[in-house]
Amino acid sequence: MGDRARNQGRWEQAEEAYYLAHKLGAGGRVRCEWGMALLALRRHVDAAMAIDRCLRDPGAGTAAERRRYTNGLEKARREVGQLDVDLSHHGALLTIGGEVRDRDASTTGYTYVEPGTHTIKATLPGFLDAEQTVQVEKGKAVKVVLRFVEEPREAPAPAPASTKSATPKKTLARRPARPLAQPAPPGPFDGTAGAQRIAGIGATAFALTGGLVASSLAAQFAGEAERRVARLRRNTHDSSSWICASPSPAHAVECAEINDFYDAHEVSRDVATGFVIGAGVVAAATIGSFLHDGIERSRHPVRVAPRITGDQAGISFDGVW
Repeated sequence: MGDRARNQGRWEQAEEAYYLAHKLGAGGRVRCEWGMALLALRRHVDAAMAIDRCLRDPGAGTAAERRRYTNGLEKARREVGQLDVDLSHHGALLTIGGEVRDRDASTTGYTYVEPGTHTIKATLPGFLDAEQTVQVEKGKAVKVVLRFVEEPREAPAPAPASTKSATPKKTLARRPARPLAQPAPPGPFDGTAGAQRIAGIGATAFALTGGLVASSLAAQFAGEAERRVARLRRNTHDSSSWICASPSPAHAVECAEINDFYDAHEVSRDVATGFVIGAGVVAAATIGSFLHDGIERSRHPVRVAPRITGDQAGISFDGVW
């Protein structure tokens, strides 16, 4: 779906399809293609971050595709700035302009930002916050050095004087406390909403399978009825459009069987239509759950509604995600 939208130049639909596929666990070149779609939409920071992370996987794409991704990354880098971050302690929460960039940052790393003034802040339990404001230019890298300072501790109250002779005590050095791990953000299939999405995907697959089976049976019933009508015409030398409209007593039983096959065809077709419509409604609700809640990013609302016209069914999307 993403490749088809990309080939047709529909970059917004391609970006949505690649992003959803990436978040649902698709590996390989999907993240790179998402970054290329972001680049086409001029979202250079997101594009640089996505393609950069993708190219770290040596199995992402063919050699020709990786050359295209590398050229896309260089094009995105020319439009953004790069921050080379140096932390004195690992495991910090790193934010840029209030936006979380890393919940467990290592001592060295880099990220991409829009050109302009940015405030980088690092937070670690047991230390004062480290912060630095820098000016970033397009296509250039800026070094950011953040050093943590331990929080001041209150001096203990003086112990009361004792008349006993002081005896030296051995003290044991304590290991510094490890920083608390930051909770991971909920995934798309966590909690009650995740269970409902899994159930929706399963129900959609079941309904589509039922629709395919019923549609196949309808075709078989119709084909059998047509074969019997053709055989009856050959035997009676009757070429009328509906030979069983007024059957003779000799052919009454065979015409009754033909009518039964046509009736079974109609019932199977109606059942297949019902399955397909049901699958469309459940799929619309499931996709709407993904689009409404969002996955790790904020989007404008998207309205999803099933559309049924005559014997056709579909899903309507309205908005920007």
